Amino acid sequence: MDTPDPNVTDLLNTAGLIGLVIGLVIYLAILALMLWIGYLIIKAAVRNGLREHTLWLEQRRGPLR
Repeated sequence: MDTPDPNVTDLLNTAGLIGLVIGLVIYLAILALMLWIGYLIIKAAVRNGLREHTLWLEQRRGPLR
């Protein structure tokens, strides 16, 4: 049986570790992007809801101060 070359084994281990680190960074970046987009959607919804509510109040009672 041939014994594996230690240099090839070290190279494969290093490549695997680098792949794991890159995969983890990409995963965390996608998660952060999803949270940021969700925040922007909720922020826009609240802003639109407040605008509609203010318009409704002004129609009922007149202009707000």
